[in-house]
Amino acid sequence: EPSTSSTSTTSNQDNNGPSSTTASAPSNDKNSTTTTTTNNNDSQNNLQPTPGSLKNVSDRVLIAKAKLVESPYDLDAWNILIKDVQNKNQEITREFYEQLVSQFPTSGRFWRLTIEYEIKYKNYERVEKVRCLFLFQRCLVKVLNIDLWKCYLNYIKEAKYHLPSFREKMGQAFDFALEKMGIDINSYSIYNDYVQFLKGVDAQGNYAENQKISAVRRVYQRGIVIPMLNIETFWKEYLAYEQNINPMFVDKAIADRSKDYMNARRVAKEFEAITRGLNRNAPAVPPQSTPEENRQVDLWKKYIQWEKQNPLKTEDVTLVIKRGIFFDC
Repeated sequence: EPSTSSTSTTSNQDNNGPSSTTASAPSNDKNSTTTTTTNNNDSQNNLQPTPGSLKNVSDRVLIAKAKLVESPYDLDAWNILIKDVQNKNQEITREFYEQLVSQFPTSGRFWRLTIEYEIKYKNYERVEKVRCLFLFQRCLVKVLNIDLWKCYLNYIKEAKYHLPSFREKMGQAFDFALEKMGIDINSYSIYNDYVQFLKGVDAQGNYAENQKISAVRRVYQRGIVIPMLNIETFWKEYLAYEQNINPMFVDKAIADRSKDYMNARRVAKEFEAITRGLNRNAPAVPPQSTPEENRQVDLWKKYIQWEKQNPLKTEDVTLVIKRGIFFDC
């Protein structure tokens, strides 16, 4: 798992991940637009079409490169080049992806594309796997994007499955992911995958079986109080699990947890309504004051005002602050 040391800080210190980290403030692809002028100039010089390249690339690609010289944040042009570079050799493709994530350092989508390119070569030399870990170190705790974190979990699953310590490492990776992404509105898949992983663990003996039951129950109970999509499904799955383990425990589970679950379900529905139309994953670019951009600003203001009202009605100040930072635009 990546070692994610950093000189910047965030309120979410992690002690459960694959290594101890000091994380940067979460960005969610939305609030950091600064890159060094030198790096930008170097990147754009590399994108400048030359006369010798005219025979090897399409007019569409040449036009896209020319656009980026004048407008380095042109997303349409970047997307054209992303598609084109898939057919290039590894050296050229890696150089391109470095330019991409340097230009958009808070974009979960672009980091994920960069890492997934490396993962394609997992069956080749060991250096490819080392490179994947290096990329995760650079972005994982700084870019709180659900798809990027799912990519990380899938990588750990594929890269570590042959190790004797796989179960421990996979469990650590899930705990790490929940520590950082467990309050995301789209975190259901991580909770559900963790539960399925724990259920699949082979437990020998009563003690091991009880430990397994406690671990599964702990993840269920952690998730059913989180405002997230599909929370109703997760709640039903939890009750079914308790019913299967001990039918007498179901009534107690409902009595103990239903109030918090109902509260989380209410907030999830409000969140979904208040953020409808909000593009949380848009790459950070300099403001252009376009009609769509202004609409997004209005939606963010509306959401922030709602979040400031403490919709969970919780007295846990730490949770209120964590939510405010996590969903910060």
